[in-house]
Amino acid sequence: MALVFLLMPFFCMANQAESAKHHCITRFENGAINWTTGNISAIGKATPEDNRDISQESVPGSARADANRQIIEILKQIKINNALSVEAYASKNDIILAGMEKTARDATLSKQYYTSALSVEITIETSMFGGFLQLVLPEEIRQISQISPEISRKKSTANPENLYTGLIIDARGLGVESVLNPVIVSEQGHDVYSSSFISREFAVQNGVCKYICDMDQALKGKRIGNHPLVFKGLRKEGKQNTVIVISMSDYGLLEKVSERHQFLKECRVVIVQDQ
Repeated sequence: MALVFLLMPFFCMANQAESAKHHCITRFENGAINWTTGNISAIGKATPEDNRDISQESVPGSARADANRQIIEILKQIKINNALSVEAYASKNDIILAGMEKTARDATLSKQYYTSALSVEITIETSMFGGFLQLVLPEEIRQISQISPEISRKKSTANPENLYTGLIIDARGLGVESVLNPVIVSEQGHDVYSSSFISREFAVQNGVCKYICDMDQALKGKRIGNHPLVFKGLRKEGKQNTVIVISMSDYGLLEKVSERHQFLKECRVVIVQDQ
């Protein structure tokens, strides 16, 4: 029995490492953004100025302050779309800047350790979902109260097993960069997925989409349900290569799916990227 308890932490760590292998992660010198989970982490460090007790006692607080600064810098570098960073968007908005500072203060401490020189290194973590997204998502993403009665009637008469439950965009090979508000269009420029399709409630809670770096894992995800549509991204286009393009045949198929209004509104969209 004792052996089982000793091995349990090892197996938990192994399972976490295995699942994280398929996550889409942007790494920085002092932290990372996990676009699959929405987790943001930052590392703070501090060293006592001298051997006095008061200097040593202040080190954990200094390390935490450094971690707060690092996480704010990481938040600033997140892109809302490929042409607009959070830093640029927030530069003239004191409310957003104050909100990012609160996000850093509210981040939880996940690791803390001391070195032989009594230096302290800590890791703090927060989520981009919730308050942060409420601050930085474009105002065009508004609350959508309900789908139209006509669409509801169509949905109720269909066989539930045949209803599509979400959308996967296979963007592998395109060099797509993770952003908060991606745009997907057809070859002829028809909107497939953009701000007008999304209800702000769901975008704030779960993100406009989920990024994952493995197709098998994407297909298993709860977000897009048991019967998702899967479309291949053909290319990027636009002034900053910000837009993912799908074929007209895929767009035509999506247009015939009445339940698309519901799953797009609820942001049940996954973009599969390269590792």
